Amino acid sequence: MAADEYIYQDRAVAFVDVLGFRKKLKEFEEDARLRKNVNDAEYLVSEKVNEFVGTFKRVTSLLDADNFRYYLFSDNICITVDYVNSPDLLISLLFTLSELFYSFAQKGYFLRGGVDVGKFVDERQIALGLPLASAYEMESKQAVYPRILISQRYGQLLQGYLEEQELSDSADLSREQLIYKSCELTYLNVFYNVTRKEDKVVFFSSFRQRIMEHMHLNCEQEAVFVKYDWLAGQYNQFLDLYTGNLIYREEHFEPSTELIDQLKTLKISTHAV
Repeated sequence: MAADEYIYQDRAVAFVDVLGFRKKLKEFEEDARLRKNVNDAEYLVSEKVNEFVGTFKRVTSLLDADNFRYYLFSDNICITVDYVNSPDLLISLLFTLSELFYSFAQKGYFLRGGVDVGKFVDERQIALGLPLASAYEMESKQAVYPRILISQRYGQLLQGYLEEQELSDSADLSREQLIYKSCELTYLNVFYNVTRKEDKVVFFSSFRQRIMEHMHLNCEQEAVFVKYDWLAGQYNQFLDLYTGNLIYREEHFEPSTELIDQLKTLKISTHAV
């Protein structure tokens, strides 16, 4: 291969965007404080920027560096995965996106995005190919709500991998619950990430708090409010399903009656907004 030749490779590509980020940029700048280093040189630091970037770095630090690459530019995040020899990474990517969604939500940010697969030039400083363009289009034109859409190509690839496995009850659960469908669109069920959390109450209560905050903040802006109202509906629907069925099917976990009762109190009342 010549030095100026770049190879197309099979990659899974996720593109996500932070909702309402333009308003946050102004907050970041207003939050910046003047500091000095050991040489008395002045520089500006924003704790909110530190928190935002730190959240991204914390999640991506868990990724396998040999198979994952990631890029953060302004409010856009791109993650690419070399899944060819490790198709289980197709599932790992979805759980990574779920963790990213959860981690940013805890800080008051919600994500919207798309995931696709295809031929891609994936270099240290270069990310180029149709999967990224497709994921961007899903995010910008189709996702609408705080959700991450899954392309038909990705869904078929993942389905084929799961069907080749000897499915345990846990793997079968993943196939049923990790991706949901709405008309012609499929999207990631970010709440299924609770199966990887020890403290179920903290997981649901933190989501509940942040979703309700955004509903209150936007209660007089219908175009924005409906996005979080949709997310609240998804949250309530999954919480009902989880406490009524799914929690009993988790491996190595025996829920108490007290835990179930506590979780049931964490539904979001949209009438109170």
